[in-house]
This record gives sequence, C-alpha cells and structure tokens, in this order.
Amino acid sequence: MANKSSIRIIVSILFLFISQTALSAYTFTAPPRETTEKGYQVYDPIAKFLTESTGHEFVYKQQNSWSGYIKGMRSEKYDLVFDGPHFVDWRIHEINHHTLLKIPHLLQWRIITRKNNTSINKIEDLVGKKTCAPGSPNFGMLNLFSHFKDSTKQPIHVEVKGWNNVYSSVKNGDCVAGVLPKKNHQIFDKDGVHTKHIHTHLPYPNQAFTASKKIPESVREKIRSALLSKEGHQAMKNLRKRYTGGTKLVSADDEEYDSIHSLLIQAKSFNK
Repeated sequence: MANKSSIRIIVSILFLFISQTALSAYTFTAPPRETTEKGYQVYDPIAKFLTESTGHEFVYKQQNSWSGYIKGMRSEKYDLVFDGPHFVDWRIHEINHHTLLKIPHLLQWRIITRKNNTSINKIEDLVGKKTCAPGSPNFGMLNLFSHFKDSTKQPIHVEVKGWNNVYSSVKNGDCVAGVLPKKNHQIFDKDGVHTKHIHTHLPYPNQAFTASKKIPESVREKIRSALLSKEGHQAMKNLRKRYTGGTKLVSADDEEYDSIHSLLIQAKSFNK
C-alpha cells in the first residue's frame, strides 16, 4: 500500500510539473502563409533558440487558417508574434503588445497594370476592373480597397496567392491590375518591360515581432537582445531568407506603427 501511495504521489507531482510547464510556456506564432512543414522550418528554430537563450520556454504554434489566426489573436492566445504592420499596430493599441524587432526595409505598395494598357492610368480607372490581390486581411489588398469608399464603385477583386502570381496574372492579362510590394515589382520587372505602376503608396514600417503583456519587460528585452545577436540572426536565417533576402532585422519601437491598424478594423474578415 505504501508503495502504491508513493507512486500516486510521484505521478501527481509529475503531472503538476508538466501542467505548470505547459502553462508557463510562451506561445510563438505567425500567420498561415506557409505550409505546416515550411512554417516549422521558418519559425521553430527561433522558438528553440529563445528557449535556450532566455531561460523561458517558447513553443511555436502553426496556424491553419486566417479565421483561426485572427480569433486567437483577438482572444490574446499568442505571446510572441511575427506578422504584418497592420496586425502589429492593432495588437499595440488593443491588447498591449510591444514591438521588438522589425524587417528594416520600408514597405511600399504598388498598383500595376500592363505597360501597353493606355486606359488605366490612375486608381479611379480600376472601378469595375478585375484586380488581382491576396485575400483579406492582406495589408496590400486592404490598402488598395481603402481608396474606394463607395462599395458599389470598386475594382473586382480577383483573389490570388503569392506576389509572383499577382504579377504574372497582370502580365498575362488575367487581371487588368494588381497590387504588390514595390520591392517585388522591381524584382519581377526590373526594367519595366511588361508592366507599369499607376500608384505607389507612401512607405510603411515592415513586418515585426511583438510580445504580449504576459511577457515581462525584462524578458522582452532578453528576447530582443537574443534575436539581435549573431546567434539570433542565425536562428532567423530561414525567416530572413524568406522575407528579407538575408538582411538582418533591427530593433523596433511601438510609435513607428501608429494608426496603421485603421485599415484592419474596416476589414470584414477581421471583425467576424
């Protein structure tokens, strides 16, 4: 009986320890832009590095849908997040997140059309025209449609995944116009042989890491310092390869993202 009691006590202690460990782990996540395999390749090394370097456990959670991602964000289920500036600013203002690191390049959206299209020269010409863009709540898509206040006088949104596919759809004539980052447009059509841009938006700060109010300031600074280190940039090598062309991330401030979330709160997909 004594042995059985001892076993029960040991099991109870282990269960309590495991439960407390799970509860104390910080959840790191990002939008569902990658497959599960690719997501773990990009983000899981960062979670493991932060666990080793900060003394606090970080667990990467892969997202499977935009609706689930948004629901979890609004429910404050994420402690460390890497995503676009409109989401960054919403979390800063609505659920007290703080920025840590950002991609250094400024983000500018371009609206493009075929070079030989003489009928499309300004944004207003896109009313009723097929326009390629990722689905809501993509920042570029929201930025484009923010120019059309009258819901009855808007472009026809053709949902396309991937900036290369947005460009190809415009080049091939599947869409009259498309929206994509200026940097990508310059890569796809460096000399402007096939397309032209009819509008380039003022620059925004780029994607960033934010930390929730659950993470104490001292731990936030540990995260920032760890990721800015040589070892941190090595842990982010897959992220940098995917989003910066290898360029290192830099420290970020909350004020840089002020007011950007106004586009997001108008999105039906975000407010369901």
